[in-house]
Amino acid sequence: MNKIVLFSDDITLLQRWGRFLSQYENIVYIYNLQEMYDIADSIVILNSCACDKKCDHLFDNLILKNNKLLVLDKVPDFNYAQKLLLKGVKGYGNAIMSVSYLNSAIEAIINNMIWLIPDITTEFVKNIIDSSNNLIENDNKIFSQLTHKEQNIAILIKKGYTNSAISEQLDISINTVKTHIKHIYDKLHVKDRISFSLLFQR
Repeated sequence: MNKIVLFSDDITLLQRWGRFLSQYENIVYIYNLQEMYDIADSIVILNSCACDKKCDHLFDNLILKNNKLLVLDKVPDFNYAQKLLLKGVKGYGNAIMSVSYLNSAIEAIINNMIWLIPDITTEFVKNIIDSSNNLIENDNKIFSQLTHKEQNIAILIKKGYTNSAISEQLDISINTVKTHIKHIYDKLHVKDRISFSLLFQR
């Protein structure tokens, strides 16, 4: 990606994002909606209230021009997050989230992963679980590729457990959990919890 583009109608918000992303060299601030239609090959961070009713058209245009979008809203909404993911948006979160979350989102997007704030991720995983509880045969097929220990951890990930909750449940260190999760993702050819959860929708 050539640059990180920040777009909002709220100057205070733009300044906040800029401060949080100060380690990145090529940051561009845009205040005019029309200028957004010329952006290509960039990571674009924006809040949807800045484009109002033109968001769908803008997002489609930006995605067509090989941009990776991180949409940040003051009040994140699960249903809107689902809609954005289907559209091809790479990340969704809170416009005033912490510096660590914002940087985590950028790193995930740079590495071609999807990033959602934890609350939305948890809800997303639970919805997938609820809609896939009857797919035991599919689960067995997926889990058959894993060792017994990895299967135990994969089941907990599927249930929406965090790394620390898995660590407590299985009485193993966080680092051991992370190592097992990396092996699970490698074997199942997924990159993150969202793509892992999507395996159970098939």
